[in-house]
Amino acid sequence: MSMTRWTPRTVARATVAGLVIIAMGLVPGAASSASRSASGEPPPDQIMGASLAYACPFPSGAQRITVKVAGALPAAATVGDHIQPGQVTITPTLPRAALADLTGLDATSVTASARMSVTVAQKGGTAPTTWPSAAASAPIPASGSLPLPGSATVSPVTAKAVGSAAFVAGSLSLVLTPHKADGSATNPAGIPLDCKVEPGPDVVLARVPVTEPGASVTPSPGAGGVRLSPRSARPLDDSDPCLLPVPQDPIPGEAYLAGFANAAKLGGAILLGVENGETTGHTLLELNYEVILNLCATDSSVDVLSRATLDYHGAHSLPPAKATLLTYGFMPTTATVEFSEPPGTHMEIDSHSWFDGTGFPQVSTVTSQMTMRIYDVLVNGKPLDVGPHCQTASSLAVTLTGKSPDYTVDQGGPLTGMVTIPPFSGCGVGEDLDPIFTASLSGPGNYMKLTQGIPCTRPPDQDPVNCDPIDRPTPRP
Repeated sequence: MSMTRWTPRTVARATVAGLVIIAMGLVPGAASSASRSASGEPPPDQIMGASLAYACPFPSGAQRITVKVAGALPAAATVGDHIQPGQVTITPTLPRAALADLTGLDATSVTASARMSVTVAQKGGTAPTTWPSAAASAPIPASGSLPLPGSATVSPVTAKAVGSAAFVAGSLSLVLTPHKADGSATNPAGIPLDCKVEPGPDVVLARVPVTEPGASVTPSPGAGGVRLSPRSARPLDDSDPCLLPVPQDPIPGEAYLAGFANAAKLGGAILLGVENGETTGHTLLELNYEVILNLCATDSSVDVLSRATLDYHGAHSLPPAKATLLTYGFMPTTATVEFSEPPGTHMEIDSHSWFDGTGFPQVSTVTSQMTMRIYDVLVNGKPLDVGPHCQTASSLAVTLTGKSPDYTVDQGGPLTGMVTIPPFSGCGVGEDLDPIFTASLSGPGNYMKLTQGIPCTRPPDQDPVNCDPIDRPTPRP
C-alpha cells in the first residue's frame, strides 16, 4: 500500500497494522506513589513507545503520516494515585509528498505545533485530555521524510477504579508554519491540519494497572510476558465493566469475495461468488467503526469491529450459484442456489488481537445470518417445480474465521468455518418436497470457505485507495 495515502489498517496486523496494542518494555525508574510489587519494592516505570498512523488533509490531497509517541508512565498505581506521564515527546513525520506542499511555497524550513486528543479510559468511564507539543524549526531536506519531534505538556490523571487506566490516542491537530530561506513567512503563513487516527490496537498508548492501596501488582507484560490464548468467538457483553467500546468514524469501502460451500450429505461443493468465470460476489464495508478495549485483561486484548453487507445488484445476496450434485449418490441434480441475508442483518467482523508473549497475532471472526434458497431444479435432466419459496426454514448461522498473516480485513485472504444447514420449507407446487431437500441437504458439518479480496476504501474527503481496479480474488479450495 502507498505510504503517502491512508489505508484502513486494522486491528492487529503484524505488518492496520499490526494488530498491536503496544508491547511495553520495563526499565528502572521512578515509582508509582503507593503501589508495590510482590517483593515489596516500588514497580519500575514503563516505557511508552507507540507508532501511530494519521490521515491528514494536506492542500494537495490526503496524506498518511506517522506519529510516534514516547515517554514514561508508572508501571502500576493504586486507587487515588495521580498517574503522571513523563518526558512525553510527540513526533509527526511528514512524508516526501507532504513536504512538496511546503516547498511549493518556497519554504526551506518548518516549525510544527500539535495537540493530540487522548482519552483516559478506566472502569466506569472515560476522561478526555489534550497533549500539546511544539517542535523547533527544522530544515526541509532535499529528499526523504522529515520528523518533527516536540516535547509535550501532559497533566496527571487520577486512578479511580481497580483494573487498569488506558491512555487512548485520538485525533491530532497539527499546525505547520513554513519559512523561506530569509526567515520570512510564506503565503499562507500556516497550514492547519485536522488529522484522524487510524483505528486499531496501536491507539492504546499504554495501560497502567490499578489496585487497591497495599495490594501487590503485576506490571503489564513486555517482550517476555505470559503467553495467553485468543477467544474463539465474540462474547462482548455491554454490561461488563471491563469492556470499553470506543466508537470510531467508520471507513466506507467495498470488497469482492468468492469461495465454496460443501454439501456434506451429497459429497459435493457449490461454487460461490463467481459468474461466467469472474468473481462477482460483492460486499459493502464499514471498516473500523468501533474499537473495544478490555481494561481488565493482562494480555493487551483489543477488538476492532467492522461490518459488511452483501451487495449483488442492490440485493443483499451472493450471486446465484449453479450446482450439479448427485442426489442419493446416483441421480444427477442441477439447481440454482442463492445465499442471501435476511432484512436488517449484515456480517459482523470482529478482529481480535492480544499479546502472546512474543508478538500480536490477530484472529478475525465473521458472523452472519443467511437464508439458502433453491430454484430452477432439474432431476436427471427433467424440471422439478419447487416453487418460488423453497428455502431453509430458518437462517444459517454462519461463523467464519481468518488468522493473520493469512487474513486481515484490510488485506483480505481466506475465511473458513463449518455450517449447519437447517431443514427446508416451502418446497413444491402441489406436493410437499420439503422432506426430500431436508433429507438431501440439511444437517451439520458443511465446510465453507470464502476468500476476500483487498478492499477498496473511500475515506471521507480523501482519495480512494485500492479502487482502480478493485481486487477480485480467485476461489481457492
